[in-house]
Amino acid sequence: MNRVHNENGFTLLEVIVALGIFTVGVSVAISLFTAATAAHRRAVDRVRAIEVSEEVFAALEGSIRDGATITELLAQPPWQYLVDRWPGVAVDVRYGTIPKDNYIDELVVEVHVRWISRGVDAEEIFRQIMARTRSVRLPVLDR
Repeated sequence: MNRVHNENGFTLLEVIVALGIFTVGVSVAISLFTAATAAHRRAVDRVRAIEVSEEVFAALEGSIRDGATITELLAQPPWQYLVDRWPGVAVDVRYGTIPKDNYIDELVVEVHVRWISRGVDAEEIFRQIMARTRSVRLPVLDR
């Protein structure tokens, strides 16, 4: 009574090893997809922050070119109606000056764009130097 063994199929061990390799491959693919999705979302948020800052800088340049003072810019921000178009985004603008030869000729503008992404506060900071082309030169205060 000799039994004839059929060698056409896979053994149970080979099937288990193949399923293990397949599971690891699927897990890696899912984690890569998740990481790529998160990176894409961060990139979209940063591009949006850049767009917001460009609009704020453009509004400020127009106001400064027309002779607005820092006091006027603080009292009536010329960019506020622009920021309202971007829900979930907050903008803070800070001003500084660059003294040159007893006059303040240039304004350093720092725009902080904040938003919430995945429940976490995020912020991008942009800085630009703006020339005060038509505004009155202000004397630098001696300290």
